[in-house]
Order: sequence, then structure tokens, then C-alpha cells
Amino acid sequence: MMLARRALVGTLLAAPALAQPAWPNRPVRLVVPFPPGGATDAVGRLTGQLIAAHIGQPVVIENRGGAGGNLGAELAAKSDPDGYTLLITTISAAAMGPHLYPRLGYDPVRDLVPVAQSCHVCNGVMARPDLPVRTLREALDLARRRPGELVYGSPGNGTSGHLVAEYLNFTAGVQMQHVPYRGTAPLMTDLLGGRLDLVHDNLPGYLPAIRDGKARLLAVTSPEKWFAAPEAPTVAEAAGLPGFSAMIWWGVQVPTGTPGVVLDKVAEAMVRGFAQPEARERLHQLGIEPAPLGRAEFTAHVAAEYRKWGEVVRAAGIRAD
Repeated sequence: MMLARRALVGTLLAAPALAQPAWPNRPVRLVVPFPPGGATDAVGRLTGQLIAAHIGQPVVIENRGGAGGNLGAELAAKSDPDGYTLLITTISAAAMGPHLYPRLGYDPVRDLVPVAQSCHVCNGVMARPDLPVRTLREALDLARRRPGELVYGSPGNGTSGHLVAEYLNFTAGVQMQHVPYRGTAPLMTDLLGGRLDLVHDNLPGYLPAIRDGKARLLAVTSPEKWFAAPEAPTVAEAAGLPGFSAMIWWGVQVPTGTPGVVLDKVAEAMVRGFAQPEARERLHQLGIEPAPLGRAEFTAHVAAEYRKWGEVVRAAGIRAD
């Protein structure tokens, strides 16, 4: 009788685990930590479509911008690790912003797990058309003659636009006034309206304005010329700064504790999806290059970028002004 009772208790205790439905059995939320209208939003929506096609459930986009992507990252980090919250992670939120915001409400290394990388892009250094410069070297010379007078905008404190710009200012020995915005859309509006001298941001959103002559592209931050703007020099070439480069990347992270089966399925969806010719074509239309990395490779890449930009922030004395 005692053995029978123990067997019954064991069966009852095991029943809930056996009854757990397979993931996913309902829609999945994908947090995009920037407002609609920019490159991160476009990448997030394509990522959601590719994951949804692979897992057989809708992926619902939730834009949560602010603090260089850190507000959206915090939302994801504090969500239940049940596989139903994914985060579009960016170089800003995962590798740059944490060094500028020492009192974050979450730990980007401890509370979020890298899953896979999707793609990358360069930043552009854009000028208003009537700024009296034709090249990046001329812009830097003007900044040296008028220290602190030239104004540049970025899509927010702690974003790649902010840190890459300050890294350029530091290495070139110039001072410019930084004006942070809440995303690309309002930033572009003020550049086209002539209210900013320069803008540092992901290149794709500005390509139509550049082609129409409403903004001037001075340089790109890629190590080599960028396919979407082959006429533009690199910063290294244009400013005479050998070795200067910064690639801006996107991927997916999840809250720590998310089941491994979820990580595996999402990583597989992304690596396969972003390797497809259709995805490459869509990204190229946006000026972005696919660069999928699996779990191990992406984890190592995030760690290396975190160390690199921490060193840049400390050496250049960059602040979240």
C-alpha cells in the first residue's frame, strides 16, 4: 500500500511538467528598443517576420524607445524568461550604453542572453547642404577653428551615433556640441531643416535625402567603402585616421533563464532566415548587409564589443550629456 501511494504521488507531481505545452503555443512579443521609422525598427520587423515563419506563431512588435535603447532592453530583461519576450538587441544597448549609464535598472551582461546576430550597417557622417564644407576633413578643420560651435545630432545618448561621433571627435582632436534626439525621424527633420550642422546616425534612412541633395554624406564608418553609397569615402580615408571603423550590428537577446529550446529555435530561424536571398535583397534595399551569427559566435562578438566600447568611453571621456 505504501509503495502504491508513493507511486501515485510521483505521478501527480510529474503530471504538470508532462502537461506543459510545447513552445510556442501563442504569439511572441519582440521588443524593438527604438521608435518606429529608423533602421532598428526596419530590422526588427524583418526579424519578426522570419522568426514567425519558422516557429509558426505571430511575432508582435513592441517599440519601446529611449535612453539609447536601454529602456527597451530593461523591459525585456525584467520580463518572464518563458520564451514569449524577445529583444532586438543593438550595439548601442548591448555594448555602448551600459558604459554611459552606470545606474541602469538591469545588468546587460547578467540579465540578457545573446541568441543570434542578424545584420550590420555602417554609420554615416551627414552635413546640411549649406554648411561651408565639402569633405569630412574640411568639417574637422572648421571644428578646430571654431571649437564647440559646430552642432551635431545623434538619435540619442548612448546610441552608436553618439559614441562613434565622440570617438571621432576624440581621435581627430576636435570639439562639437552634441544634441541627442529620440530616434532617427526627428533627427532627420532637423538636419533637413538646417537646424543641425552635422548628423551621425545609421546611414540607410538618409540615403534618399542624400541622393536628392537635401543632405551631404561626408563619410561612412565602415572599414571599406559601403555598397549602398560607393562614392562616399570611409572616415579613415576622409579624415586621415588609419584603422578607424565602426560597424553597427543587430541581433536578438532574451531574458536570462529562457529555456534552451527557445534559444535554439530562434537562433536557427535567424541564421537560416538572414541567409536567404530574399532577406538579403530586402536588407540591401535598406542599405543594410546581412551578417548572421549563431549563438556561440554572437555571444563572443557581444562580449568583445562590450570590452571595446568600454575602453573607448573611458579613453575619450564620453558622457551621456
